[in-house]
Amino acid sequence: MANNIKAEVGAGPVQARSYVNHVFVIIVVYNPHDDEIANVQRLSLLHPGVVVDNSPVPVFKDAHLNMMEYVGLGQNVGIAEAQNIALRHILNHTEATHIVFLDQDSTVPDTYPQDIAEAFDRIRRDFPNIAFLGPMTENKETGREYKSVIHKDKALSADFILRREIISSGGCTTREVLEKVGLNEKRLFIDYVDFEWCWRANSEGYVCGLTPNITIKHRVGQKTIYIFGYTIIISSPFRYYYQFRNYLWLLRRGYVPLQWKVNHGIKNLARLIYFPILIKGGAKCWKNMVKGLVAGLSSPK
Repeated sequence: MANNIKAEVGAGPVQARSYVNHVFVIIVVYNPHDDEIANVQRLSLLHPGVVVDNSPVPVFKDAHLNMMEYVGLGQNVGIAEAQNIALRHILNHTEATHIVFLDQDSTVPDTYPQDIAEAFDRIRRDFPNIAFLGPMTENKETGREYKSVIHKDKALSADFILRREIISSGGCTTREVLEKVGLNEKRLFIDYVDFEWCWRANSEGYVCGLTPNITIKHRVGQKTIYIFGYTIIISSPFRYYYQFRNYLWLLRRGYVPLQWKVNHGIKNLARLIYFPILIKGGAKCWKNMVKGLVAGLSSPK
C-alpha cells in the first residue's frame, strides 16, 4: 500500500542542502493568492523544507526559495504525491528527524514547526508509539474550532488527545515513523489521504492525536454552513468526485474503521439527497458525486 521511501523524487533534480535544524517543513501550494504566497515566503525565510507547487504555471522561478527547496511541477499531481515528492527529498537528502506539514493558507507563528516538534517529543516520552501529532484547528474565518460531532475527545494526558485520524495540515511526524508506515497513497490524489495514512499507522500499532496546547488557523473546504445546528463543510465541486470515489475504494479495506465506513456511507447518501436541493451550486457537486460513485465501483489500477 505504501509508496517506497527510497524512490527518486521524480520531479527533476533537487540539490541537497544541509542545515543544523532537523525540523523540516513541507508546504504544497496550488494557485495561491498573493497573501498565501507571502505566507509561504515568510515561512521559507525561517525554516528549511520543501515547497511543492501543483499549479499549472509555477509560482516561483528558482529551485531555491530562501531556506527551502522549490519544486514547480507545472501540473496538479494531487496532495498525496506532492507531499511524497517532498518527503522523498527530505528523507533521502537531509538529516531531518521531524517533518511538519503546512498548507499554503495555514496561519502559524514563526516558531510553529519547532513548537509542534517539541510537543511531539514530550508526548512521545509517555506514548512512544505516537505516529502523528496535530494542533487544535480553528476556522480562520469564524474562529470556531473544527470538531467532530461524532467523535468525543479522549484525553490521554494534559498534552495529548487521542484521535483515530487527523488532517495533515499543521501536523508533525518523524523519520522513523515514515520509514515504518510509508508515504501517502498517491492514487487517492486529495481526499482522505491523511486519514488513510493514520489508519495505516494504527494498523502498525501506532496512535495519532492532537495537542490542545497548540492552535493554528486554517480553512477546511471552500465554505462552512450550518443547517439545523450541524456544521457542514462545503468543498469545491471537483472534490466530491474524489470523496465518493475514494470512499468506495476505502470501503473494501480491513484496516479502515467500520465506524467511519458506516458514518460516511450515511453522510454520502444524505449528500446525494440534499445537495441539489439545499446547497447553492449543489447540482454541479451532485454530478461529481455520481461520477465518483461510478469510478469507485472499479478497483484502482
